[in-house]
Amino acid sequence: MDFNKFTEKSREAIAGAQTLMTERGNPMRETWHILAALLAQDGGIVPALLAKMKIDAAGFAQNVEREIDRLPKVS
Repeated sequence: MDFNKFTEKSREAIAGAQTLMTERGNPMRETWHILAALLAQDGGIVPALLAKMKIDAAGFAQNVEREIDRLPKVS
């Protein structure tokens, strides 16, 4: 997989997920980390899609955060 072929927003999401994983002490980057990073993007497609579907993005993000809190941690 060539990281350079990803879009700028995709690269930002992967980097954000990696940062989140490290901050939370999770041993592996999971789908939840990527979703949380996509939700946090300014001008990203995920918040726009949720708004179009009339889904509360803040509530959705809280649920994602809860799932991240349930992931294994290393210290």
